[in-house]
Amino acid sequence: MEKKKTAKSVRKNIQELIDVQGYDRENNCYRMKDGSYMNIIQITSKDLVNSSDDEVEYDCLRFARLYKLYAEDIKIITMNFPCDTTEQQYYIEHKMQKQANPVYKNFLQRKLDELVWLGKHDTTREYYYMIFAKDTEEMEKNTLLLMNTLGRGKTGLLMYLPEEKKRQILFRLANKCSMMN
Repeated sequence: MEKKKTAKSVRKNIQELIDVQGYDRENNCYRMKDGSYMNIIQITSKDLVNSSDDEVEYDCLRFARLYKLYAEDIKIITMNFPCDTTEQQYYIEHKMQKQANPVYKNFLQRKLDELVWLGKHDTTREYYYMIFAKDTEEMEKNTLLLMNTLGRGKTGLLMYLPEEKKRQILFRLANKCSMMN
């Protein structure tokens, strides 16, 4: 009997698997290979335990209103990022250098050790909307609908992301096992 030789499948590289063609800086969104557009907007987290019941219910109603009004494709992304405490560490180190009181210096050292531990062992959970559109006008319309419904700023539930953060999110989506700061 003659064994049949099967053709080995060729593994695709990441550029063939991901549909992102490039970043459109003019419109602050990603251009896809098929000509459509995609954007990522962060959902700001709130402390639901310490919030009033009325505030939580109001936020739920805002989300319900969004899902009634928004007819286009939308994806919710949840990610864990390492907790970044470098700014606080620099500040405490700066205060320790200027401090002459040994008791207060010891207190600052404990705080610094705690921040270092948090940076190594704790993660921050973040939530994002990934929205899609056929062209830039539709992307602008979808983004405005999201922002007007959920709001941004101090009482809002959404926040625009810089290009670098969007790139980190896409990298983490494509490389699930990677840890990055």
